[in-house]
Amino acid sequence: MKVHIIGNINPLNNGWRILLISVTSFLSKKIPNIEFTKESIFPQIDEKINPMCKCTMTMKSSITLLISTFVRALLWRFFKLLKLEVTAIFNESLRQYYEADVIIDLSGDGLCPPQSKSRWYSFAKILFKLANLTSILIAIILDKKVVLYSISIGNLGILTPLAKIVLDNVKIIVVRDYESLEYLRKIKVTKPIMYFAPDAAFSMQLNKKTFEDKDEPIIGFNLSTEAIWHFHNIKFEHFAKITGSIIDYLSKNLGAKIVLIPFSLGGPFKHDDDRIILSEVLKYTTGNNVSLLKGDDLSSIISAISKCDMLVTMRMHPAIVSLLYGIPTLIISHSPKFHGLVRLIGFNDLLYTSLQIDYESLKNKILHLWENRHVIRTSIEDKVNFLASSSIDGLERMASMLCEISKQH
Repeated sequence: MKVHIIGNINPLNNGWRILLISVTSFLSKKIPNIEFTKESIFPQIDEKINPMCKCTMTMKSSITLLISTFVRALLWRFFKLLKLEVTAIFNESLRQYYEADVIIDLSGDGLCPPQSKSRWYSFAKILFKLANLTSILIAIILDKKVVLYSISIGNLGILTPLAKIVLDNVKIIVVRDYESLEYLRKIKVTKPIMYFAPDAAFSMQLNKKTFEDKDEPIIGFNLSTEAIWHFHNIKFEHFAKITGSIIDYLSKNLGAKIVLIPFSLGGPFKHDDDRIILSEVLKYTTGNNVSLLKGDDLSSIISAISKCDMLVTMRMHPAIVSLLYGIPTLIISHSPKFHGLVRLIGFNDLLYTSLQIDYESLKNKILHLWENRHVIRTSIEDKVNFLASSSIDGLERMASMLCEISKQH
């Protein structure tokens, strides 16, 4: 069986990478002789760090390539109606689609745009979502079975009419939060098989963490350059100063060791690199008991999170990794997907929702979680175990349906 993965285009974003690994490793165990291909913005890097996939340049790497691929798909469909086979017109992106038995979209929040503080970036996000919908539509034009897995869907605005048409013609939609399921019902998407399953990252088998109260607790900070530049109503340097001051406070008053943990390490845009904001924050600390994690190995990043007694994050998958270890996790929200995650955990204190970040409110929120860390650990443990089990069940269900599709070929 050949599976082509779309939407998951940046291998330097470890959130996308965890999603990719979780799904492909599970399906490899369940479906004999399964083969994966994948679109990527950096195909050579992608193949090196994700050797289970043969990668090709994504059609979304340029508007010209996307439009050209869409037109070629339409031409193929037209000639097919005339009973003519014209695969010679395919480019490499379209050939990967055509040769696959199933197309799986692993874009995560690829159809759930956050609210940006700038109009031009909001417009850019709309274009990106349009590109995602177009890439799914191309698969539909080629008569391919399409699966959307571990996806958040919402807030599509002017793209809603197109999204309804496209989503009503895919085979399976598996959402990772109940809000997405409600949104699909709201826009009257009814034809696909649709169900909820927690994010595939919850299926990761991570060793349970043993907590000890110690004189030098470790508090991790994972911050997003993109979120500060484009989503929160705060200037970049001012946020760095605020966070640096909070870090110094935690170091002095709690005796904490602070680890700055980057999770997204680059991409097609400068804002894709978490190290930019983390390095800026580091400038505004005294430097005592504060370090920036070096290296780009995913296992080292997960290991660094596992050593934390608390994590402050602006990203989805570091939060999931932290919660799997039972670590109290404060999520600084800029997107509906975080609300969906916290709703699953059932503990609203894990969410910081103010887009106008200020020193006192953020510091007090961190201290509140720290002072109640024992209660939080107990509260989230059973819930996280249930979500991990449910995530595996969701993958099992998808694997079974893929096996049925395979039998039809």
